[in-house]
Amino acid sequence: MKDSFLYPIVFMLIMVVLFTGILAVMFRFSEEKIRTYEDDTYQKKILSTMVTQIAEATEQSPDEIIAAYPESFEQYVQQLKPDGFERKVYQAVVDSAVVAYCFEIKGNGLWGSMSALVSTSTDFRTILNFAIVNQQETPGLGARIEEDWFLSQFQNIVFVVNPESTEDVTQSYEFISESQKPENDRQLKRVTGATITSDSVIKMLRAEFNYIYDYVRSKEL
Repeated sequence: MKDSFLYPIVFMLIMVVLFTGILAVMFRFSEEKIRTYEDDTYQKKILSTMVTQIAEATEQSPDEIIAAYPESFEQYVQQLKPDGFERKVYQAVVDSAVVAYCFEIKGNGLWGSMSALVSTSTDFRTILNFAIVNQQETPGLGARIEEDWFLSQFQNIVFVVNPESTEDVTQSYEFISESQKPENDRQLKRVTGATITSDSVIKMLRAEFNYIYDYVRSKEL
């Protein structure tokens, strides 16, 4: 059989089945660790988006609160499940007082879907912090929306400026070059070479804030 053309085919099939089985077993043994790591990463991002407000209310430093994870998450963060609200939402609570909210929001980038966490003030009008959870953009280009300099532009900006509007409650923004200096607080730096992805972030925020604000205007979380 070794001289037959079937031999290398059968040998390769056996190797494929063998290594597929090994990989499947390895994944099964590590699956729980992977899930735990993903949950921890997600929860730390939730905590980090609201940590400044928790720190101010508890007179601790943000670093101390983050370092105390998971105890600090369990102590200060609560998940809400409001009827008919189709987003994950969390609140930071200190001494029975809500100090911030955090929403998981979703949108579409250039190459696929994206999701993020955005924390807001208790009146839902100001973005406190912003973190990307998942994105499928080009490494070195659109994927740079995860960089701190880009995300920090959204910290502590009043995003809901037309609270009575039934069409669009949000602020409009102008993107400028990454190398430019903003002339006013309505200008944001786009990621160089990623105009569509940068625009997609704003579109996601505007669409999701309109959805969130439309809900909280008529119901309580």
